[in-house]
Amino acid sequence: MKQLIIYICLCFIIFINCKNTSDNSELPILSFTLNSEGEKEFYTIDQYSFMNQNGEHFTSKKTKGKVHTANFFFTSCPSICPRTTKVQIDLAQEFNTENDFFQLSFSIDPKRDSIEKLHDYELQTGIATNKWQLLRGDDNELHKIAVSLKTNFKPNADGTDFYHSSYVALIDKRQHIRGFYDLLIPKEVNLLKKEIKLLLNENAN
Repeated sequence: MKQLIIYICLCFIIFINCKNTSDNSELPILSFTLNSEGEKEFYTIDQYSFMNQNGEHFTSKKTKGKVHTANFFFTSCPSICPRTTKVQIDLAQEFNTENDFFQLSFSIDPKRDSIEKLHDYELQTGIATNKWQLLRGDDNELHKIAVSLKTNFKPNADGTDFYHSSYVALIDKRQHIRGFYDLLIPKEVNLLKKEIKLLLNENAN
């Protein structure tokens, strides 16, 4: 437990130190851990498999060469999800013509979020599947992806809601985490848009 606390603190320090880098031509790579010698070990977010809103398998292989965001949600969320969904709709519209950008949202309530329910949610938002993948998986897969994305979630005691973050992770074409952004803060959303564009153009020249 002590090692876990230290690891989380180190990740937070890395995040704070690297967050305000939008003036640089290159974003930091945040997806690394520190080994026992204190050296950086970079890794990619891969080896996962979920089902999307159309009942199709979605694996990490489909994210290679693509810039994407990833976050957690559930369709019956009464708190932050309606607000973050509005931002994701806006992102989908702004980057509608960018073939190398899409969004991933992992449902943290797979018991109630069936494939059919996720599909209905897609229809309600009006975001096409190629711009927003709504994913469901078992508890084991959800736990693994939460660890990879440096976050967690848990149900409230009364069962009416889940605690989860309003942040999204921004992931580059090599599947490295490049930043975290709070979708409830307009300033951070604007920064996210700028840095999506930066990553899309990263290998253009």
